Amino acid sequence: MEWLENERVPSDVQLGDSTHYWQRAAQLALEALVGQRLIPGLERVDGRLYARWLPHLDAHRVAQLAGAMPPVCRALDGGDTAPEPLLRDFLGQTCDALARAWTSVPGPLRGDASWPGSDPGLRWARALFGPPRPIAGSEAQAESLQRSHHLWLRNLRLAGDEYFRMALRLSAPEREGEPWLLDFLLQAQDDPSLLVGGGDIWRAGEASLGLRRLTEPREKLLAGLGYAARFFGPLERALEGSNPSEVELSAEEAFRFLRECAPLLEESGFGVLVPPWWSRSGARLGLRARVSPKSSDSDGVAQGMMGLEGLLNYRWELALGGERLSKEEFETLVAHKSPLVRFRGEWVRLDPEQVEAAVRFFSRQETESEISVLEALRLGTGGVEEAEGLVVEEVDFEGGLAEWFDRVSGGRTLERLPVPTDLRTELRPYQQIGYSWLEFLRDAGLGACLADDMGLGKTIEALSLLSRDQERGLLEAPVLLICPTSVVSNWQKEAERFTPALRVLAHQGPDRTRGEEFAKELEHTDLVVTSYALVRRDARLLHSVEWRGVILDEAQNIKNPEAKQTKLIYGLPAGFRMALTGTPVENRLGELWSIMRFLNPGYLGSRKEFRRSFALPIEREGDEEARERLRRLTSPLVLRRLKTDPRVIQDLPEKQESKVYCRLGEEQASLYEAVVQDAMADLSDSEGIQRKGLVLSMLTRLKQICNHPAQFLHEAPGADGEARRSGKLLRLLELMEEVTSVGDRALIFTQYREMGEMLQNILSERLGAGVQFLHGGTPAKKRTAMVHRFQEDEEGPAIFILSLKAGGTGLNLTRANHVFHFDRWWNPAVEDQATDRAFRIGQSRNVQVHKFVCEGTLEERIDAMIEQKKTLAESVVGAGESWLTEFSDRDLREMVALRRGALA
Repeated sequence: MEWLENERVPSDVQLGDSTHYWQRAAQLALEALVGQRLIPGLERVDGRLYARWLPHLDAHRVAQLAGAMPPVCRALDGGDTAPEPLLRDFLGQTCDALARAWTSVPGPLRGDASWPGSDPGLRWARALFGPPRPIAGSEAQAESLQRSHHLWLRNLRLAGDEYFRMALRLSAPEREGEPWLLDFLLQAQDDPSLLVGGGDIWRAGEASLGLRRLTEPREKLLAGLGYAARFFGPLERALEGSNPSEVELSAEEAFRFLRECAPLLEESGFGVLVPPWWSRSGARLGLRARVSPKSSDSDGVAQGMMGLEGLLNYRWELALGGERLSKEEFETLVAHKSPLVRFRGEWVRLDPEQVEAAVRFFSRQETESEISVLEALRLGTGGVEEAEGLVVEEVDFEGGLAEWFDRVSGGRTLERLPVPTDLRTELRPYQQIGYSWLEFLRDAGLGACLADDMGLGKTIEALSLLSRDQERGLLEAPVLLICPTSVVSNWQKEAERFTPALRVLAHQGPDRTRGEEFAKELEHTDLVVTSYALVRRDARLLHSVEWRGVILDEAQNIKNPEAKQTKLIYGLPAGFRMALTGTPVENRLGELWSIMRFLNPGYLGSRKEFRRSFALPIEREGDEEARERLRRLTSPLVLRRLKTDPRVIQDLPEKQESKVYCRLGEEQASLYEAVVQDAMADLSDSEGIQRKGLVLSMLTRLKQICNHPAQFLHEAPGADGEARRSGKLLRLLELMEEVTSVGDRALIFTQYREMGEMLQNILSERLGAGVQFLHGGTPAKKRTAMVHRFQEDEEGPAIFILSLKAGGTGLNLTRANHVFHFDRWWNPAVEDQATDRAFRIGQSRNVQVHKFVCEGTLEERIDAMIEQKKTLAESVVGAGESWLTEFSDRDLREMVALRRGALA
């Protein structure tokens, strides 16, 4: 229970979705306890009576929270696993347990509830304290106690029963000075539109009304009125006469009912119907902001070319009913001395606090002030809810700014930029839009988060932007790109392949430059690629440069704003900032705040303000209004496209192949070089079949080392900590977290059973979910069951590991839309055959194929050779790896030698 109550957990503990969910549910239970919203209850379990503390819960909030329940929370044996009953049971049990733990037994109730010699009611009251025990007594006493408890509960439910409840409806007069009318009604619980008026109830009897389940309507109406009169005194006037059905109110009384009493009555279970204008924001005094370009020339603004330091003009205006309110009009309204007045044909409210704020507003001369582009965007998206003591009702952008705001907020289609002339690939339409969007926000001085699904090409979109900057002469200083260690090589190779004109420096490894040498290299560099780990180690060096921009790849790495690495990244000097991530940041609010803190400091407020305004309401209470406010705020700055989006899927090929370049760890590199030296020495003295055997043995051992040192050393499969020993495994884990975070499914192929077992252990522990592994030793019956679970079970494992020989043919696994070749067979036909387990008839989604390659090793050189031979007949490459045995000793040494830059 402490874990559910406590938001803070040890830094080395990562909570799963189910624990986070039950934390939010526990907070709802705690609110009921703190608010003392508990009813002493009585329940019969297995024929015996128990006292229970029952929470009085907001049905709407419970329904919202039940709708957000992760499926894993319902993975129970037996019982009702529907979300709402399960949640209510948890809330009831939690409230009962905590109420017992936190309350001391009042003096008169001290005693044993199981002792039969006392009054049954006293035994029930005693049973509410201390450990739960059955209430002793005969069956007759038990039934009598239940009847008494039922009658007692009726007195607590004066608003009505489970079928009908008391309701109050306020109607506004046509003209000022006329009375307001408060009607008394009975309202159906299951159909709020079914209303029975007080007049009908008194004129017709229960039978004449003809409504099923409506019993004792007059008694219900009178009981409800008597209770409601405790909250709202004017109701007592109605009770003075016979057959009360309505009461007339003054404007002041109507205002007090609307503002103070209606919420209390609703919380007590009454139905309350108020004029629709009351809840409209425009029906009260508020502010309207007018934002305009600083210069008369607004063309540049319309194109988004405002620059990081660009300032705009803005001024506040008092507004009422959605229209500007002059000082003279305000004074005329206030002269009515009424909280409810008619303004331009509509009823509006004048709260005393708002009137005072408006007086203060007019006492200050209306002048224009300056505002930054970021602050203007925050205003326009609803990020500023109050100013000058008044609610911000509306923001008007003037001149070219109106078009600019339409574009940035998604109301107007963004103009596509031309593809850079030096880009060595074609951009798909959605990629062209993405890179245009990045430049549009960047040129407006706004930090952008590109959060496209994995495989949609975030890398190529970012490189396109840099290539265009180079064409426009905007790379007067280098751009710093920070990514996980395992991805540095990918960025370097993608840049070499698609933007060869960009001068790229990989700042990584023990041989990386420092000091003056680093500064000299930057003079001839457009893009510096480094890792998150080196931001800490080389902090002083990286902070000494005024970067043209800083780009974060896999920006979820800064999700902890208190981490030293994150704080160092926040402080990097940068002309612009950009973040790339494939995870759904909108579902990870702490991560979203930290990324936005890097991109646009202050935009989402302080961390404390963000938790109060968004994180707690959304995560604990399922507050949809807070979620929508956050969406409006962030949507202009976060672009997320999914592979399933209609506008994206039509641009994608049915099968996408990509290489995943990884680097060796120190242990791997040491083992690799030792094996190469020993094997080449043995080869020099061998020939024929013996030589072929030695070559194949060497290739196998080197591939095992590239996979993981533990596989080569025949160590027992390790747990999560083993991942650090292998660059390839580290990258796989990162990709698997991205795959599962969006609900995708993946196949992972390996040639080796021991590697498959290690992957199964580590992935299961890291992801907190089951992972299947099918290999040659899997019995046929179990094999069929595993395939069925993966294909048909919605709650089944999202990751399926297969040995290449056992799972490479004969299986239909079209639920997968990702295929990972962890180690390579070096025969395109065999690999394609394995890929076709997912890419075949019945596949309704695009398939992404990821082939792992350890950079600077035999894997990279053999992969390059295969790419060159793809256009030749398959017989040239041959089956398996036997074709590699035909190489001379010199060519073999050249192929397997460990190249500089292979080490992470």
